[in-house]
Amino acid sequence: MSRRLKKACYYCGIKATSLEHAPPRQFFKGFPCDSITVPSCDKHNTKKSGNDQAIVSAFLIALRNGSERWPLEPEIKDAITRALPSFERAKRKAVDMPLISDPPGYIADFPNVSHIAPSASIRSWVRQLTAALVYNAANEYEPSMVWDTAIAWSPNLVESDEASPMQFSQLVSVLTKKEETKKSLDSLEWVNGWSAHPRSYPPFIYTFDIHIGPGEVIFRHWFYKRFLWYVWFNAEPDVIAKLLERVSRGRV
Repeated sequence: MSRRLKKACYYCGIKATSLEHAPPRQFFKGFPCDSITVPSCDKHNTKKSGNDQAIVSAFLIALRNGSERWPLEPEIKDAITRALPSFERAKRKAVDMPLISDPPGYIADFPNVSHIAPSASIRSWVRQLTAALVYNAANEYEPSMVWDTAIAWSPNLVESDEASPMQFSQLVSVLTKKEETKKSLDSLEWVNGWSAHPRSYPPFIYTFDIHIGPGEVIFRHWFYKRFLWYVWFNAEPDVIAKLLERVSRGRV
């Protein structure tokens, strides 16, 4: 048995039964890179694999739909092509739908976006990714961390009560507030995160930055160079020290 499977799950601390990839392997299908892996229980690895696929598909469906309006890099086009067979499997959790119910004429051709079903819980998913990276830095489960209370927020996620388009005026109000919050967060001091070693993750698919303040840490995740998720949480001094040490070693 792997020594790492004798350790505690990166997220909840119970006995590990498998290794979780951070981010999930579905992101890098067909691209040569290594992986960051951490010990995991079934709940926080194998039982969420369907959600992993749905979330990857949701990102790529939105990019594919908008590719005529916003041209994509060749590498991202390649990622979409490789992922196409998985779109059908993920369609119950990643739904192609319009964003605006009453678009004004100048954006009448606005491309469809992806609706992620509540069962996929992208907030839980990005918290788990953050927890795995913190475990990777500390090389052990941190019992002081209560990951379910970490704040997960994205300027790219527009939420409504139902899986239905929003009115244009409502969307403008939501996006204006989100842009203000994003500017405030981005004005903080950020340092580059690390990557898999020795073959790094393709930067056009995934990178992350970290802000480390007194008693507080924020991760800023970039997916496909376009989708942003922030996760911030309180951290004990020993956790912050381990993150600072890991950051100081750079991307390897």
